[in-house]
Amino acid sequence: MCGLCGIFAEPDLWNQDPHSDTHSLRRNRLIQIQYLQTILSPKRLTIRDIHGTNYLLEDLKGNQVLFSNLHELWRSIESFVGEALDPLDPDLYKHLSMELAK
Repeated sequence: MCGLCGIFAEPDLWNQDPHSDTHSLRRNRLIQIQYLQTILSPKRLTIRDIHGTNYLLEDLKGNQVLFSNLHELWRSIESFVGEALDPLDPDLYKHLSMELAK
């Protein structure tokens, strides 16, 4: 599937309630992106929603990658940063603790 067609594809994710309305799915997606922004900010990466079906990951150099699921996100982060994102990293834990304290 080309990138343009992928934008118009409907997401069919295991973690979405099939009976949810469009507004609650959109709200949940935006909350998810907020959490991701908090996690990615120490790596100087940003993430945006694209038409409610894709994500755009960017770095400060202007590099961008479009992806449709979180599995692709983690691979893209590894590619941008040059290492795996460790969820047990003490620096990440400290950053998240400070963000929660705000």
